[in-house]
Amino acid sequence: MQTYFLYNKVIAAHALALFAVGTGAGWAASDQLNEQVIRDNMGKVAEWQVKHPKHSKTDWTNGALYSGLLQYGLAVPEGIGLKAIREVGEKTNWGVGKRHYHADDHCVGHAWIEMAGRDGNPAAVKNIKEVLDKVKDNPAQVKLEFGTPKCQDRWCWSDALFMSPPSYAKLAAYTGDESYLKFMDKEYKATYDYLFDKKAGLFSRDSRYFTQKAANGKKMFWSRGNGWVIAGLPLILRDMPQDWPTRPFYENLLKTLAKSLKNCQTEDGSWHASLLDPEDPPLKEMSGTLFITYGLIWGVNNGLLDAKEYMPVIEKAWKAANECVEEDGLLGWVQPIADKPGHYSAKSTEVYGPGAYLLAGTELRKAVVAKENPRRRTVTVTNPLPVYRSHETISIKWPDMPAADAENLRVFDVRDGRVIPHQLVDENGDGKTDALLFQGDFPARVSRDYWVFSSKTLPAASKDTVCYSRYVPERMDDFAWENDVTAHRIYGPKVSEPAPKGEGLFSNGSDIWCKYGPGLVIDEFYKKGNYHSDHGKGLDMYKVGPNRGCGATAVVRDGTPFASVNWATGKNLYNGPIRTAFEVTYAPWKAGSGVTVQEKRVMTLDAGSPFTRAESRFEVKGAPTPQFAAGINTNPELNGIETTNVDPKAGYVAVWGTPSGKDGKDGIIGSALIVPNAKGKLDKDGNTYLFRPLKSNEPLVWYMGAMWSKASPVKSAEDWTEVVSRKARAVQTPLVVQMK
Repeated sequence: MQTYFLYNKVIAAHALALFAVGTGAGWAASDQLNEQVIRDNMGKVAEWQVKHPKHSKTDWTNGALYSGLLQYGLAVPEGIGLKAIREVGEKTNWGVGKRHYHADDHCVGHAWIEMAGRDGNPAAVKNIKEVLDKVKDNPAQVKLEFGTPKCQDRWCWSDALFMSPPSYAKLAAYTGDESYLKFMDKEYKATYDYLFDKKAGLFSRDSRYFTQKAANGKKMFWSRGNGWVIAGLPLILRDMPQDWPTRPFYENLLKTLAKSLKNCQTEDGSWHASLLDPEDPPLKEMSGTLFITYGLIWGVNNGLLDAKEYMPVIEKAWKAANECVEEDGLLGWVQPIADKPGHYSAKSTEVYGPGAYLLAGTELRKAVVAKENPRRRTVTVTNPLPVYRSHETISIKWPDMPAADAENLRVFDVRDGRVIPHQLVDENGDGKTDALLFQGDFPARVSRDYWVFSSKTLPAASKDTVCYSRYVPERMDDFAWENDVTAHRIYGPKVSEPAPKGEGLFSNGSDIWCKYGPGLVIDEFYKKGNYHSDHGKGLDMYKVGPNRGCGATAVVRDGTPFASVNWATGKNLYNGPIRTAFEVTYAPWKAGSGVTVQEKRVMTLDAGSPFTRAESRFEVKGAPTPQFAAGINTNPELNGIETTNVDPKAGYVAVWGTPSGKDGKDGIIGSALIVPNAKGKLDKDGNTYLFRPLKSNEPLVWYMGAMWSKASPVKSAEDWTEVVSRKARAVQTPLVVQMK
């Protein structure tokens, strides 16, 4: 989807305004706070822990590790993080623990739900959603007093506030269902009211510690117990809408905890296991230290905590943490599984310790990038819909700029903490760059920030061509296009010639090529000439014929669709890492009673998306404006179509079929048509059309989509229809984009 940017005229007037001086972080970075050093150290810790697994793969300890691996993987995609999570997810079938009401067994949901959205993989969320639904819809009624039978069916201990609430927040962001947030609010507030000591500004681990004293006579507050809470707050807030009514409660809690914990930091930079009695034992403890550090730096980065006050605290803590990382990546001085302060050593480690290290490191790296690049602009993108939107492309109007600035341009995804691919394009064809393109995934009703700046030191993202289109003269004038997940072609004039020069085929229908991502296959398929069998890269098994195929246009008069034939002229506009665009025109065709119609169409395909956007402009002669339509083949005999779901009001048709026959050896194809603001449907000659009237000079915007079951996580007609439905909602409600 293309989203346009409403921008300040002052910004447009001068390109250098893009790199206006930002607000300084207010702290002096030391040598250890270096972007590459942080990145390299995180990689070392992550790799060591992945190579030294402990516990069941779905155990809560690993759930905490996956939270860190996830954020590290999003920040450093070439690292081990996302690969490790995907491998574990697949091996466990994205499973969860057996204790459905126990918060610990919800912890893996942090990673599973995130990957469901990022990868478009409904299987990743299925199990955790069933568990959280069960708990939400049938809430436990037990008391929070620890030791009460089944008290841990609720969040009756502080650790639980890290384990379960973030999964509810993420599920709300993934599904758009606010009932998850409402349940989380209710249970979280109950635990807060019960366990939070307002005088100390800290959490008791559970009710057993309301009166228990440390060796020095002060109340016993456990470092990791409070670390779990303050580290869980960012995981909640990052997936919570900015206008959610209870958001201030969580933000204020983070500020209150930060103030109290700041006063408990020891001279060695760490937090010892017993917060008010650091001599019992007199040892630095890394899991509590790093969870606390993560909460503090997230608060600084998001404007909740003052940088001048808290960055010295964070820097001391990070220095202490790195002193505990051995050369091979082992993180020591981590207290074993416990519920109160205890003893441990330099060789003591547990998987949640590296998880906390990765959480803190990824967030700290963002602060360093901000410090090193004060001349930046912030682009804030808000998803107003209660729908998760993946691989959405943002298009910002872009004035001319010197080539050197373009070469060093960086777009930094603040949420993920990484430089992301971008593309500078000429959208209006005047020979000048006029748009900056980049992509993001947007949870329901959540806002995300992106920094745009010039840097010669921060490594650039990949510029590899992911989205590609071209005219194919060597194959009867095809025009073909593809990205990392799908490929298509439409037929040119030579195809309509009789054999042997052509095929005698008159069709404006779109073909589907099935491909294994992410490499490009168009050139290879055409070079080999044999692409109707799968030789390891994919195949063409979809049948178009004279139909609309996966998508094509027509005009409708008196209930009859009149379609063009093959495209007449075509040209590629641009290719790149974010988008490919091309233009085709169709020769005038007859639409009955002396009426002729001509179409010019621009088609764009964005990285990661199975949907091609088409913008068709028509010139009609000889009659008042007819209905304009886009259609898709729904003939069950042509492509083994098993299911067709049509929702004219929502503006989509979702088709599911097995072109290769009942054995399904070559997989299943999902195809789709979306026409925003459609006014009705028409079934004719094996095609389903969605149509609408157009105003003068108004284009018909429509989308065609395709997926292949052998290369996609989508494995059912139901899931494909959900993907299409989400896209149909998204295209009718643009993202809201602002620049600061």
